[in-house]
Amino acid sequence: MGVHESHGPAKGMSPADAKATTQDNLVMAKWSQTNSSSIVSKRSVERLYYPDEPHFFRFFVNKFQRRAPLINRGYHLRLHVVDVTLRNFLRQSSPKRKVVVNLGCGSDVIPWQCWTRYPEDCRQSQAVFVDVDFPDLVKRKRQVVLTTPDLVSPLSGLKTEHNDETCPHVILRSDRYFQVGCDLRRTAALEEALASIVHVKECLFLFVAEVSITYMETEHADSLIQWASTIGQSEFCLLEQILPDGPDHPFARTMTAHFEKLSTPIKSVKVYPTMQHQRLRFESRGWSDLRLHSLWSAWNDGYFLSPEDRRKLAQVEAFDEWEEFALFASHYLLLHAKNYGEASAAAPEGFPCPELPSTKAPTTYKQLTGQHGLRRFGASMVVDDAFGRQSIMHCMGLGSATRLSSYDIYKPEGSSLDINVKAEGPSSRMCYTLTDLGHSTLLVGGRLSPSRAIKDCWRFDKDSRQWERTWDLPVPLYRHSACRLAGSLAALVVGGKSNEIEVSDKILVYHPDKGWLRCSVQGSAQPKPVFGAMLICSDRKQHDLPIFTGFLIGGMSDDGVIQAQLLAWKLEFHDDQVPTITFSPADVPGNGTVTVLPRLGAVCVQDHSRVYVLGGVGCNGVIPHEDEILICDLEGAALQVSERIIISTTGENTKVPRPLIVGSSIAYLQHGEVVILGGGATCFSMGTFWTRGTYTLAVDSTRHERSQPYPSPSPRRWEFSRSGEIVSRPPESAYALDNDQKQPAQIKPIPRIKVASKETFEDIIQKGLPVVMEGVDLGPCRNKWTLKYLTEQIGEDRKIVVHESSVESMDFNAKNFRYTNMTFGDFSKKVENGARVYLRALSAEAPADQPARLDQDFPAVASDFLLPRELSTCVENMHSSVLRMSGPVNMWLHYDVLANVYCQISGTKRLLLFPPSDVIHLGFRPGSSSSSLDVFSSLRSPALARSHPWEANMKPGDVLFLPPLWPHTATLSSDVSIAVNVFFRNFESGYSAGRDVYGNRDLAAYEKGRQEITRIESAFGKVPADARQFYMLRLADELGQKAQGEN
Repeated sequence: MGVHESHGPAKGMSPADAKATTQDNLVMAKWSQTNSSSIVSKRSVERLYYPDEPHFFRFFVNKFQRRAPLINRGYHLRLHVVDVTLRNFLRQSSPKRKVVVNLGCGSDVIPWQCWTRYPEDCRQSQAVFVDVDFPDLVKRKRQVVLTTPDLVSPLSGLKTEHNDETCPHVILRSDRYFQVGCDLRRTAALEEALASIVHVKECLFLFVAEVSITYMETEHADSLIQWASTIGQSEFCLLEQILPDGPDHPFARTMTAHFEKLSTPIKSVKVYPTMQHQRLRFESRGWSDLRLHSLWSAWNDGYFLSPEDRRKLAQVEAFDEWEEFALFASHYLLLHAKNYGEASAAAPEGFPCPELPSTKAPTTYKQLTGQHGLRRFGASMVVDDAFGRQSIMHCMGLGSATRLSSYDIYKPEGSSLDINVKAEGPSSRMCYTLTDLGHSTLLVGGRLSPSRAIKDCWRFDKDSRQWERTWDLPVPLYRHSACRLAGSLAALVVGGKSNEIEVSDKILVYHPDKGWLRCSVQGSAQPKPVFGAMLICSDRKQHDLPIFTGFLIGGMSDDGVIQAQLLAWKLEFHDDQVPTITFSPADVPGNGTVTVLPRLGAVCVQDHSRVYVLGGVGCNGVIPHEDEILICDLEGAALQVSERIIISTTGENTKVPRPLIVGSSIAYLQHGEVVILGGGATCFSMGTFWTRGTYTLAVDSTRHERSQPYPSPSPRRWEFSRSGEIVSRPPESAYALDNDQKQPAQIKPIPRIKVASKETFEDIIQKGLPVVMEGVDLGPCRNKWTLKYLTEQIGEDRKIVVHESSVESMDFNAKNFRYTNMTFGDFSKKVENGARVYLRALSAEAPADQPARLDQDFPAVASDFLLPRELSTCVENMHSSVLRMSGPVNMWLHYDVLANVYCQISGTKRLLLFPPSDVIHLGFRPGSSSSSLDVFSSLRSPALARSHPWEANMKPGDVLFLPPLWPHTATLSSDVSIAVNVFFRNFESGYSAGRDVYGNRDLAAYEKGRQEITRIESAFGKVPADARQFYMLRLADELGQKAQGEN
């Protein structure tokens, strides 16, 4: 794209012209930024996807930046479809000379790529390449070309005069490559430039505009398109954005907002939002023969990519962002037009419109705040409390930055309902399945990265609300399809991926007693192996050995194409033989079911003979709003979409924003409520859209006649309640504990002693074991420190930061509490009234940079607290002294790297400590000094069976010596607790350099060791999964032996 070259308004210029010139300069500057970002992405594609040919984008990029796989795949597709258009243009038979004109060329390298890839075609067609853009940008490009041997060497007959007498707009000439600096709105000047380069009537032109002229005012872009149709025999290749489902689609909103934020709004899309609009745009401006594709339809079209071409791309880099890729590709148009030849018939474009009734279901929406609920590609389940009240548990998946090991609890709005979930369970993962088996829920597989699938499986017992390891899959799987076999405790699993390339052809049955049974596929109809399909069990015929029937719908095959298969299946069990499954084409009526139902990544919930299908992406990419939610009726081998469900955009007293049902989880509850949780997508390079709220649809299952209206009362709102961590069980204890380890952990009381001298205390430090020191003289604080006294001395209006919690057990990882600014007086009142608040004092002067010191932070009461001479080692090596006060709330399990003494001044407290060797059994994530394990509720469970807890019951005047690296947690056994914690250094060396405000920064050797682990993992990146696991486990075992002091 090109605009005026002027750098500022000229003297004597009219105000209107001066304003236009200023706007031109601003547009050029912003377009330059956009072009730079695009070229960096194209350079990333060039290096990864084209390793065996010369690279030219590298000369326009200062430093290589590897883009994310989604961006690489998207830019590869953009480059490829334009390249195919160029290749076929150069190869077509014509006596005329071929001329390729790149409108808004930026730093594109089309000429050099064509000379490299199609040298003979370029020679035979005498191809000429003309780059056109802003004069300043073209001059910069000329400078790069002339100073780069690999770019300038192919240019014979080179002329670089700054003042071209033939045409001043042509700033570089050679025999087959030209650069033109020109305002694209001045088509007469552009035509003059072309006439000075070639004999227009003797040439066949291809004008290329790859996301360039959309930044022009649309009337000027239209004029340019019309002008190009008058330049002899011409073709036009346009690639730019479209809005296939309107401007309110979440991807479309994110995309347009992105360009608006950059001050480079995409303008054509507002006037020509669909392919049909673009067709009419070109037809009305002199172009008779048109072919239009969305990039998604181009991806699926063998004209651009064969199945083998698509499969080969999987070998370049691991990729699993298929829904996001489909959303991106659906929002870009490739148009190829000719002004010669026969007029093309208008192919059907856009989405098919089956004859289906639509109904707006009553909908409620509850917005989420902050980062709560941001979760994709997890799964949810409904959990009852002791009274049968339902909560929704949304587990693991992908968060805003990484995979999550946590879960979110949702409850009806305003309810006080809370459920206690045992912490220990499966490790972090995404793209797994949860299948309701009645009294338990089955978790199957999942993945870490696309190349690292998981085979372990778990059962969540709904009564005890704890996870139990069950039979491992025979092969690791993710993005598989799973369903319960009706009325049984078994589940069927079909397809899925076992790594970034392979799609599983296995069909498996989970049997709780026998493990995984592989089915034998019978009959002539063999299903295509797919992942991300929908699997439904529709019926069960009761025989001695039951027969189950159902459907397999859609999914994506290994060549990256969503399959339109709709298959009925029949599963039969036989005595002492493998189960057999038979597939046949589903009985589908001609009402559009075939076109709207097959999809990738949809979620479905079943209620008897009715199935609700939500979201995903379809064979045509973006699913239009009216088809996003469907009701299907099942009867025998017949499958029929009976109704569309539309989410009302206005709910009770609130506007309901449109969700993006991709990566979402669905819960189906009593009273016919469908709840949508989470979801969203990375919208290419334009930002991430999150479905920030819960949507509840009333789809009453008793309403069997479509003529009946939906029930008028709005369904309940479901609100975020809290989060919790799922603590991964160590590998060595992953499946079963021996009989001894099924017994609860044995609690050891911490010895209580009297310290008579400094030497006695130093001996305690040397031994490194906890002790409670009794009868220690801590000064007058023992008698003085009450809430009233501290408030009077510190000051009622003194500002402090406290932890405020709505639950008894705080969890640092889940952040189920909030940091609240309040006055000391208000804090004291809350403690007095039994509120769950906790003060861990911070430095008054620099809370983010300096450790707390009682004498500096609370000088009015500091003199009341004294450590006796016997404990003077603490003072001599002091790091910090911290005032701690709390109401009835539990401190989370954590460890401190510094040794410390905990001095109980008022109230009583129970502390549990664990020796450092227990750390692998306590759910500490790598690099974290805090665990989400709720110790006090897990003492009688197998979760702590391998641990060795020590217990201290602290009363006023007790001082607990806490050795470094002993994990510990605390709970109140009185109404109020007041204490002082003194941290001190007892290692001669090894501490990490730099700031350590809380005394829990890990030792330098550990931080360095974690970096080495990352390097080791990277070194095994391309090793096959089994071999990687084999060798990394050997290394872990070797490290474990050294940790135990073995040679």
